[in-house]
Amino acid sequence: MNTQGDTRRELNGQSDTQQSAASRRAWLRSPWVLGLLAGVSLSGLMFLVLVTFLAPASQTPPSPQPTAQSFCADLVTRHYDAAYALLSRAQQAQGTDAQFTASQRELDTLQGPVTQCVSTVEHVGATQASATLRVTRGAKSASGALTLVLQGSSWRVESYDTSVI
Repeated sequence: MNTQGDTRRELNGQSDTQQSAASRRAWLRSPWVLGLLAGVSLSGLMFLVLVTFLAPASQTPPSPQPTAQSFCADLVTRHYDAAYALLSRAQQAQGTDAQFTASQRELDTLQGPVTQCVSTVEHVGATQASATLRVTRGAKSASGALTLVLQGSSWRVESYDTSVI
């Protein structure tokens, strides 16, 4: 026996399955559902952008080797002002550029100028590194310790063996 509703559906030419599929599609196209889906998608995208670009990245400090090499090169080329610029703030507080230059020139006079310098970084910590400098002055070679500290994003010479450098 047909009910009045079944008769109307049959008259429209659609079965129950076709009508329920059509009503689901219409519901998904409603403005508030589309707005909700767009909002959720946009929120997810914003979250990914924030996490990717604004999250603090675990940055590894730069290698101290370039600073040690530059310090060596400045000694060989007798650019003592450039070597002084590589000293830490604490080391620079112990004397002026002119005093550092005078002490290096005195070593040049007493032991001969630096003709070769090779740096080897031996230990690197989070904020401190140790290196050895093999310095040749005249015909004599000697090794000296060099300690570097990380100041900001740059390594600086914190201490050095004054009998060699």
